[in-house]
Amino acid sequence: MGFLRIVTTRSFSPHAPAWAEAVQILRKHTEGPKYCFWQDSLTSAELDRRLGRRIKSPSQITNAYLLALAMHHKGTLVTFDYRMETLAPEGSAEREALVILRS
Repeated sequence: MGFLRIVTTRSFSPHAPAWAEAVQILRKHTEGPKYCFWQDSLTSAELDRRLGRRIKSPSQITNAYLLALAMHHKGTLVTFDYRMETLAPEGSAEREALVILRS
């Protein structure tokens, strides 16, 4: 849902696709054999145990949760948000689960 919200927003791109087109884009990338949906299954206690000491403001909660969820599933969180470096400093286990794309 976050993907659909962002890509259909005109402030994200003046060429933002309409809802139906965005749904088709998402469907194309989630029907392959390598796609796996991760349930929103971590508790607040698990998030606190994994990243609580690094969360400094409410604006970091969602990012921290997504990173903790990736770690829980032994996956990788890929983002353009360089601010996530504060949650996953160099050399940490969290950084191993994070890829920050630079444009």
